[in-house]
Amino acid sequence: MTASKQRPHIMLYCLLCLLSSLQSGAENAEPPAQSTIAFNYLSVGEHRLHYAAAGDEEKPGLLFIHGTPGSWSAFRGYLSDPALQDNYFMVSVDRLGWGESGIPKSSKSKSVEFSTQANAIAQVLKRYPEKKWVVIGHSLGASIAPKVGLAVPEQVAGLLLLAGSLKPKLGKPRWYNRFASTLLLKWMLPSHLNYSNDEIMVLRRELTLMESQILSGSIDIDLVIIQGMKDKLVSPKNAKYVDEAWRNSFASVATIELPEAGHFIPWEQFGLVVQTIFNFQH
Repeated sequence: MTASKQRPHIMLYCLLCLLSSLQSGAENAEPPAQSTIAFNYLSVGEHRLHYAAAGDEEKPGLLFIHGTPGSWSAFRGYLSDPALQDNYFMVSVDRLGWGESGIPKSSKSKSVEFSTQANAIAQVLKRYPEKKWVVIGHSLGASIAPKVGLAVPEQVAGLLLLAGSLKPKLGKPRWYNRFASTLLLKWMLPSHLNYSNDEIMVLRRELTLMESQILSGSIDIDLVIIQGMKDKLVSPKNAKYVDEAWRNSFASVATIELPEAGHFIPWEQFGLVVQTIFNFQH
């Protein structure tokens, strides 16, 4: 086989490895399940949102939002942590289209929009109208988390964004995302990787819409960014962007840059994330 004929096969192999690494990195880090975690469903229009809950319902709230691909179990270790259970009521959602949060085929194109995702998640917070929450998101979950704050600002006290793509210009699809959007690759890839790629393909558009909302208002929410400077999936430049561009829009903005850290901060920097959560004032 000539080099020119080999190239498409090599590109396909690289694409599959890159996409599957997003899933395997999170799955391999999950601790075992704990019996103290309860599960619930919430109807949101034609959608059904599934979420896990743990901790003391009388305490302040923590809401966790996973990336793509992913599920609520990305944050199982936090829901199982005794110190967090004693001091917080915690919820980890299956975002629409993931885990047990199914989506009708008729609304698939809308489900990738930040507003659709955030409004569904906000309904969980509305079930506890007197409670204040810190919203913690990782990767694409961190990109969506500010929209939850914009949807219910009166209930969100803080945002903790872990390795999130936040600057529109840095959120453009990479070559393998465009390659995966071709009809041939869509036919070859598993449905969950297709849906993950669909979420990435609209990322820049959705970040642009969110940016206009953030920059045009004053949001009484404390914001903390944790970014690994060796992140190969999300540009470390996002942290500097937030520190400069969003500083006047939020009550406070703090960035924590980790020189040796990569993308999988929730699992590799568990202690730092927990300590940062406790540093928020309710």
